Amino acid sequence: MALVASTRAHVRPSAPSRVSISTRRAAIAPAIAAKPRSARPASLVAPRALSIDEGDGSASSEPMTYTEEDLMKETTEAASKPEVVSPKKEEPKKEEPKAESPAPPPPAPAPSAWESEEEEDPDAEERSRLIRKLLGLAAASSRGQQASRDAKATMEDIITELEFMNPTEEPARKINGEWALVYASVEAFRSSPFFWGFQKMLPGGEDLASQLFKFTAGLPVAGTRGPFGVISQTVSLESEEMVSEVEMRIFDPFFAVASGVSGTVVSTANVTVKPDGAGDVLLVTPRTTRVRNSNVGGAILDQIVVPTSELMSSVAGGAVEAEATVTYVDDAVRIVRVGKDLDQIFVYTKMADIM
Repeated sequence: MALVASTRAHVRPSAPSRVSISTRRAAIAPAIAAKPRSARPASLVAPRALSIDEGDGSASSEPMTYTEEDLMKETTEAASKPEVVSPKKEEPKKEEPKAESPAPPPPAPAPSAWESEEEEDPDAEERSRLIRKLLGLAAASSRGQQASRDAKATMEDIITELEFMNPTEEPARKINGEWALVYASVEAFRSSPFFWGFQKMLPGGEDLASQLFKFTAGLPVAGTRGPFGVISQTVSLESEEMVSEVEMRIFDPFFAVASGVSGTVVSTANVTVKPDGAGDVLLVTPRTTRVRNSNVGGAILDQIVVPTSELMSSVAGGAVEAEATVTYVDDAVRIVRVGKDLDQIFVYTKMADIM
């Protein structure tokens, strides 16, 4: 059965017969769906909206026919037509904030000068205490020349302790500068390199030299103020030179009337560090001796230079080279031992510290 609906463009249907196409489709759709496919009508006719003929522009009332197959085809195509999904606009990726590296810990407070010194040199305080004690005893005993046996033993014990705490490696290489003698375990004038060479040159060696030096020191020529003033050494390893100066004053006062004889005995020597040692031994070769600033003879004595090295070589049959071992040195104090038994001890301080 076919359902046909028609209308004309210029005819309006009466009010009772005005039923919309959608209403009519909705009314028949359940009935069509309930019937088997073979019993369904061959076609469905739906009214077509008025159209304007393209040729003459007149209205056409020719009906549009819909078959069952057309309706089913439209339904299937509509169901199978893929849904067009508009592509989503990709949002720009937000950069995740980089994890900040942890802030470095605040620097530790710098240690005080006292703490740094203690950490780097734990013996510094003890050495300072021993040096103060040694210098005090040496000054009270006129550089050890008037020390009692007990006082001398105490000073030498202090010296031994300092030597064990020597803060300087290869100490013989750190002796440049001008030094003043503050203690001697033997006669003070024997700190001159001339006497180091002299005692090695004598046929009787150190024993004979020691007796001669003691005899000389015992002569009543010193007067009331002692025979020696400042005794110093100036060392330059770069120029390989050691200069020793001994201020002397004898016969002062001379018969309680006039001044005695005074002057400075200047001895020079070649000095190097022993190459095959531990950097603590000096090789000293006396070179010249002269008297400077004498109040007797004046300018004449200043011009006289005694070639010590030649005289000693002629007696000894060759160059005389003495050894001096530096057992301690720091910024202010130097300790030197001389002799085959290293029993002649000389302690020096920097000249700048006593002037």
